[in-house]
Amino acid sequence: MNAPPPKQRKVKSHTIEIAVLDYGNESAPPMLLVHGMRDLAWSLDCIGSCFREHFRVVSVDLRGHGDSDNVGYYALPHFILDVRQVIKQMDLERPLIVGHSFGGELVAQFSGLFPEVPRGLVLVEGLGPPLWEREGSREAGAFWQRSMIERLDLLDPNGRQMPDLEAAIERILKNHEGLDPERARFLTEKGTQPHPDGGLGWKWDPFLMTSWGSHNFQQTEEMWERIECPTLAVNGAESGAFWARDLGPAGAGGEGQAYLPPDELQRRLDCFADIECVEIAGAGHMVHFDQPDALNAAMEEFIDRRKLV
Repeated sequence: MNAPPPKQRKVKSHTIEIAVLDYGNESAPPMLLVHGMRDLAWSLDCIGSCFREHFRVVSVDLRGHGDSDNVGYYALPHFILDVRQVIKQMDLERPLIVGHSFGGELVAQFSGLFPEVPRGLVLVEGLGPPLWEREGSREAGAFWQRSMIERLDLLDPNGRQMPDLEAAIERILKNHEGLDPERARFLTEKGTQPHPDGGLGWKWDPFLMTSWGSHNFQQTEEMWERIECPTLAVNGAESGAFWARDLGPAGAGGEGQAYLPPDELQRRLDCFADIECVEIAGAGHMVHFDQPDALNAAMEEFIDRRKLV
């Protein structure tokens, strides 16, 4: 018998509402799922559906994403506050927290600030972006701030317009070649809404790019040192291509390569007190799109061996 779909709920985070998917099983240990930038809670349904029998799974739409409120300006502390409010208001005592990409960076920061909260942590492609060729230079900060302001100046506040659902599905499949077409349709149906000028638009705020102005990568690594719980880092063996498209080839892997060179990966792992790392073959940055079964298997093995359930 098919399990019922998760219930859609809302949590108040000060003046805004945060949408969550609640998979039920309230008496089980809690698991919180946090998606990446310009994604949504339904994206991690492959994890929620797999673990709902043994965990009380809650998947969150971060502010500016999915069915949560848009606010126009986004900084890392805002997202951390939202995660804290979801944990408190949904009564998720000592949750196992799973984050993908930006969601992984976010939940790692949360876990460093509040090390007593998580029982375990899974960071899927969540160890931060690859090194940039001018990383650490005096002009790097000014370059990123100027680039962000120039992009904001050209930004359409209504976001990309697509003529219809089929066009949106075609676009998501073009960007994520490893995604099953049936799942692509499901995620497109969940992740689009009417565009003000007709057709459809994605359910995320174009102004989310303001969040990058609040990142301090040195502070990020200092926070990793404060994390006390067992942590699993999961990387896609072929994720370098994604980062090369986003940031250029310098410091990143290429087609068929992981995004962090071995020495840089080890340096970041050494910031954690208790961390393991696995690499998923055949997966790019969107590990849960490309190899969901392998991702779930890696998580199951970690959870069982570290007695997190």
